[in-house]
Amino acid sequence: MKEINIRLATKQDLPILNHFYADMDEKPLMSEAEITAIWNQIEQVPNHYIYLACLEDKEIGTFSLLFMPTMMHRGFHRSAILDSVTISTAYWQKGFGKQMMQKALKISFDAGCYKVTLSSNLKRERAHKFYESLGFKQHGWSFSYSNSSR
Repeated sequence: MKEINIRLATKQDLPILNHFYADMDEKPLMSEAEITAIWNQIEQVPNHYIYLACLEDKEIGTFSLLFMPTMMHRGFHRSAILDSVTISTAYWQKGFGKQMMQKALKISFDAGCYKVTLSSNLKRERAHKFYESLGFKQHGWSFSYSNSSR
C-alpha cells in the first residue's frame, strides 16, 4: 500500500476542505465568504491546526488538532483534541484512514501530548468501530449543550 503524507492546510486549500466537510455531513458547500470567515477565526486560535492527508499529489482526507495545556495531571501538561476527521469515500476500506489517524496520533505525541481525545456523533457507528480498531476507548461521557434559539 502507498504511504500518505500529511501537510498543514493553508488558506488556498479552503475549496478542498469545503468539499470534505460538506461530503462528511451530506450538506451543501459553504459559500467562499463563510468558509473564509471560519478559517480567519481558526487562525486566531493558538495551537489549532488543520491537516490534509495526501496520496501522491491528491488530497484524500483531513483532520484538525487542537493542543491544550492542562494543570490537571502532574507531569503531563498538554492534551490534544482530534476533530473534523474525514476521508474521501473513494479511499475507505483501503488503509488510508488508519494511516491518517496514526499520523495524527504521532503529531500529537510528538507535540508533547499525553492523550488524544475525540468525539463522534452517536449515529456514526462505523466510525466508532474504526476508532476502536485503532485503540481508542470510550472514556466517560461526552456532553453537549446547544443554543436552541439558533
